[in-house]
Amino acid sequence: MTDIKILTLILFLLSPFYSYSQNVPGFLSGKGLSIIPQVTYVSSASIQLNPFSADLSKKTLTEELSGGYGYGLTIRKKMFRDDITFGISAEYMKINDRELVQLLNNDSSAVRVRVSEELTVIPLEFTGYFNLPDFSENLRIFLGGGVGVYFGDRKRSVLNISSSTISKKIGFSLVVLSGMEYKISDEISGVFEIKFREAEYKVKSEFPVSGIVINNVNYEFDKELYSKIFVDGLKLSFGISYNF
Repeated sequence: MTDIKILTLILFLLSPFYSYSQNVPGFLSGKGLSIIPQVTYVSSASIQLNPFSADLSKKTLTEELSGGYGYGLTIRKKMFRDDITFGISAEYMKINDRELVQLLNNDSSAVRVRVSEELTVIPLEFTGYFNLPDFSENLRIFLGGGVGVYFGDRKRSVLNISSSTISKKIGFSLVVLSGMEYKISDEISGVFEIKFREAEYKVKSEFPVSGIVINNVNYEFDKELYSKIFVDGLKLSFGISYNF
C-alpha cells in the first residue's frame, strides 16, 4: 500500500505539467480508440489466514505466496484532449504456490506437511491515463490511476486433501500505474505497464475432513477456512495496442 501512496503523490506533483503535454503524432489516431491484449505477471500475493479471529496473534497471521501469470484485455478511448485517455480492463490471473509447509501436531508429536495454495483472480478496473510531455516522436510515457473490483477464489491442499469453496466476496482497491507505449506503425504499438494495487477479496471454504493420518498417527487441522486474500504484488504487463 506504501507503493500506491508514493505513486499517487507523484501523480499529484506532476499534475501541473499535464496541461503542457503535447500530442504524439500517430498515437490513437482516427477515432482515438485502442484495443490492447496483454500478458501479465504479478510478483506476489498474501493470505490473511484468520482475519476475523478475536485473538490478535491469529488475526495478523499471514501466508506469503509466490507470483503468478495471467492475461487480459484493455480498451482505451481518447477523450476531452489528446493527452487524456480513459480505459477499462479485464484480466484472468492464476497463482499456484506448491512450496508451502504447515505444522500439524497432537498431544504427543508434530509433523511438517507439504501444502499448496491456488488462487484465481479476475480484476475489472477503470483507469484514467495522462500523457507526459513528448520524449520522442515514437515514444509516449504515461501515468494513471483509477479503481478496481476484484473477484477471486482460493483452493488449499494439504497432501492429497483439497478444500472446496462455500462462498466468495468481492473486494475493491485504488490503482496507480505508469508505463510507456512505442509506436510501430499508425495502427500498432507496443505497450509496457507497471501497476500498483492492493487487490483484495474474501473466500470461505472447508476441507472434507478435519484431520489426516500420517504413520498411523492422527493429526487434526482447522476444517473451515475464512480467509482474506491480497494480490498486492507489483504487476507488470506487456501488450500490443491496435489503434483505430
